[in-house]
Amino acid sequence: MPNLKPKFLLDCAQESGTFWNQLKNGEKDGLEKLYITYSSELFRYGMAIKPNRSFIKDCVQELFVDLWKYRQTLRHTDNVKVYLFKSLSNKILREVSRDKQIYKNEEISDFESVFLEESAEEKMINLQRNESLQEKLELALENLPLRQREVIQLVFFEKMHYEEVSKILGITIDSSYTLAWKAVNSLKKSILILVLLASIF
Repeated sequence: MPNLKPKFLLDCAQESGTFWNQLKNGEKDGLEKLYITYSSELFRYGMAIKPNRSFIKDCVQELFVDLWKYRQTLRHTDNVKVYLFKSLSNKILREVSRDKQIYKNEEISDFESVFLEESAEEKMINLQRNESLQEKLELALENLPLRQREVIQLVFFEKMHYEEVSKILGITIDSSYTLAWKAVNSLKKSILILVLLASIF
């Protein structure tokens, strides 16, 4: 039986550059295909930063409205997904800062572990495999600072490389490693506390 899925869904990584150029040339078809390809991922990513469905839905929609509005000034990009994720991140954080002034750009200068990526990923995978810790992990994630929650989502759930993460967050690669290290350690401490509390009650 032939595969009836559109090519842009089967091979979005290769096709997204074409859609981007179509958008820049004023073709709505390019915008629509970018929306179909990335809107779900963007929504999931946004929810990891700020778990408010209506707020994130509005931010994603506004992002694509802005893409069309400013299509003539869009620059060339080698990675459309990174560009969209960075744009959404900036939009969400601007809105959060405007409302409550609670966000500060967390730039970390020291690089703490060259083996961070592998060891942290193994710990995250082990946590996810254990169903009894899943709810505790979700609660701990919600309690992380916005920037740490964002790096966890990008590295462990979106499976992005640290170079891509650094571009999205606007920090150095070393800083993205360190931020992830701090986030993982915060998660470990939070989950330990939750486990201890559960054992008491």
